[in-house]
Amino acid sequence: MILRTSALLLIAAVVVYTKPVQNADLSAVNTFLASLAASDSRTDSLVTLNYQNMASKKSPDHDNAKDPLFSRVDSSVSSGATYTAIANLLKFYTYDSDVAQLISDDFTTAINNFLDIFIASDAVQQSWTFLQSQGVSTADASAFRQQLYNLWFLPYARNQVAGSSGFKSVFFGEATGTTINRFANWYGFYLQEKSSVFNYHGWFTKVNGGNKVRERFVCI
Repeated sequence: MILRTSALLLIAAVVVYTKPVQNADLSAVNTFLASLAASDSRTDSLVTLNYQNMASKKSPDHDNAKDPLFSRVDSSVSSGATYTAIANLLKFYTYDSDVAQLISDDFTTAINNFLDIFIASDAVQQSWTFLQSQGVSTADASAFRQQLYNLWFLPYARNQVAGSSGFKSVFFGEATGTTINRFANWYGFYLQEKSSVFNYHGWFTKVNGGNKVRERFVCI
């Protein structure tokens, strides 16, 4: 599932940042993204969540969930090549986006390992072919790899310091103090909760188009 999610983000990012929206074939993009999502291999049956009580809206610091959100994540998930590569990368990041990203040899090795696995996946190979058909990527493997690196790992500044990146924003998250500004990946949440960095306090429920949507609340 995580590879296809990443591939969806890849398509959207490349098309948006390479072509003016008015020049992009949005119908073709939507059709391809829908077909890619439909072939998603989900991990739902391998993960058990324990939602517990609703979080306190009046006192959000109060912990209304005595147990972790994740009751079980099957070992087959964490031992997978992609998840292992992501976990190896996360240890190099800090939440504060105003702290410059340190580029070490070990970090570079972890990035290259992730890119090797990511590019070899069926989802990304399909995405690469589609991007070529749209004229926003090249058939040259080295150039495509550099394109991915620039999108995911090239540091950029939200304020004055180059402490953000596409990968960090999606998979690790960014915060100001104890306020999470960006966080979009369940596996990163699971690892942080397992390491006692995140403490799950419960959920909020809202009505969205007649459907109840659960939002997780955490405290760092």
